[in-house]
Order: sequence, then C-alpha cells, then structure tokens
Amino acid sequence: MKKTIDKILEMLIESNDYLSGEIIGNQLGISRIAVNKQIKKLISNGVNIEISRKGYKFVESDILTPQTLSKKLQSKGIDIPVFVEEVTSTNTEAKRLYPELNKDFLFVAPRQSSGKGRLDRVFVSGLGGVYMTLCYKPKKMFVTDSLKIVLMTGLAVAKVLKKYTDNVAIKWPNDVFVNGKKICGILLESVVTENVTEAIFLGIGVNITNEIPDELKSKVTSLKLENIPTLSRDVYISEILQLLYQMLEDYQKFGFAPFLNDYCDLSMSINHNVVVNVNGNKKCGVGVGLSEEGYLLLENNGEIEKIILGDIEV
Repeated sequence: MKKTIDKILEMLIESNDYLSGEIIGNQLGISRIAVNKQIKKLISNGVNIEISRKGYKFVESDILTPQTLSKKLQSKGIDIPVFVEEVTSTNTEAKRLYPELNKDFLFVAPRQSSGKGRLDRVFVSGLGGVYMTLCYKPKKMFVTDSLKIVLMTGLAVAKVLKKYTDNVAIKWPNDVFVNGKKICGILLESVVTENVTEAIFLGIGVNITNEIPDELKSKVTSLKLENIPTLSRDVYISEILQLLYQMLEDYQKFGFAPFLNDYCDLSMSINHNVVVNVNGNKKCGVGVGLSEEGYLLLENNGEIEKIILGDIEV
C-alpha cells in the first residue's frame, strides 16, 4: 500500500498543474495541515514543488523517484521498476529478487554503497548518477552470447549519449568514454542452467551530476564535468532502457551482425593502436575488428590474435 507522501507526489505529477491542499486532502481523507506537512517533507527530500495561492505544483527536476521514473517508462511501454533509495549493488539485489519475481524487471537506485565492476572492482556510485540493473529473460540464449550482450549494452548507452555530445567512444569490452574519460561501466551477470542462459542481469552505471573523487578525475568524468546537458536522470534511464530493450529483442532474432558496424564506428579500440593487459602480460597492436564471439582481434606484425579477456590501457 502506498504511503500518503507517495500518493501526494503521484497526484502532483499526474496533474501537471496546481492542486490545492483542500483537493488533495479531500481525495486522501486528510487535513490541509497534514497535506502541507507532507509537501514540506517532499521538498526537504529534494523534490521541486512550487507553492502559491493556487496550491502546489510539481516542477520537473533531477530528483529521481519511483513516481517520476515510472511515468517516463510507462510512456515508453516499459513496466514499473523496482526502486530503492540506496542499495549495496543493483546487480546483487536484482539477483536476490529474481527467484521471487521470475520476469523481466528494472532495479534502480539513486546511489550504491558498494557498487562493483568487472573482476570485482569497486565502482564509485555517489548520488547524482544512474545506477540500474535490467533483469532480462531471453527466449533463447547461451553462455557464449554474454560478451556480445555486454558490447551491445555499451553501444546502447553510447548511442543515447551521442545525442547530447559528439565525443563518445566505447572501450572494449564494457566501458563508455566521453572526451577520453570513462563515464559509464557495465557489468553482466547471469543465471545459467546447462549452458543455457535463464536470465541476465545487466548492471549499468552512468555518471550524470555525481561528484568524482579528485584522485579519479584524470581518468573518470561525468556529464556535468564535461558541460554536457544534465537532463533529469529518469530521462537518461528511460532512453537507455527503451533502446537497449529493443536491441535485445532484435538480437534474439538476428544476432549481433546488425549492430557490428555501429559498434565499430563508435569504438576506441577498433582501427586504433592499443595496448591490452592480459593477466599482466601487455600485448600491443591494432584492433582490427571483433570475432563472431565478440573477442577483440589484435593484429601485430601481420599476425592476428583473439583477445578473449583483457584490459585496454588508455
């Protein structure tokens, strides 16, 4: 059952105009004083509400709430997400919820206390970023599809960011860069039964207005730091999710081939000289493409090597 404060916010968002305390109170069976008290709580939580003689009005802002996000996603035909104020890791919690929900869902949190990246690395996840995990139940998918799904997710994020800034690139396999600095990380985990993928958990973290620690600013950035339009986070979430969901559905039908050219066009690893760290062993060469499995093809002295797992140095 929704709390009174959530109902009031929902009414204000749906109204898109001023609502008097009397109208809100009558609809919820509470006094105007009680309405005012809840409005003040919303404002103290960062919700932008105008107060005038005409009543109360919700104003679009960067506040991320279940109500604002659900409205954006529903307008694009996407189910209401699971939303919590803070979580250790959206992937961890999505995996915990999966047996109970057993369907596609989106898990969103305004901040993570223990965000994680590939190879159990720490992913800094302060307030102001986009942190979400899409739980997706494929019709038919195998373990060998996992890398290509990661590549495709990076492509979806890059395409959305490309709408707002030109200098966007994908670093194989799972990072998105803006102006030469990392702005997005992606982590895929899955539930597998006898080599068949039952569900995948696509964790996506994008730096929007969140603060970047000084020691990371030479390598990590945010939209705010790059002076790129910092639209409300629910806009970025809904745009990324809508595109990603369509790409996943297309992948189930056509495979990765339709996305390959777009990926290569946005890649900072293909058709470029790169240094790849593979378990401490540095390999130099030119990234000349991707194998059918999604591995990086590295050419050195006329020989081509498949890089299955490694870190490209920037």
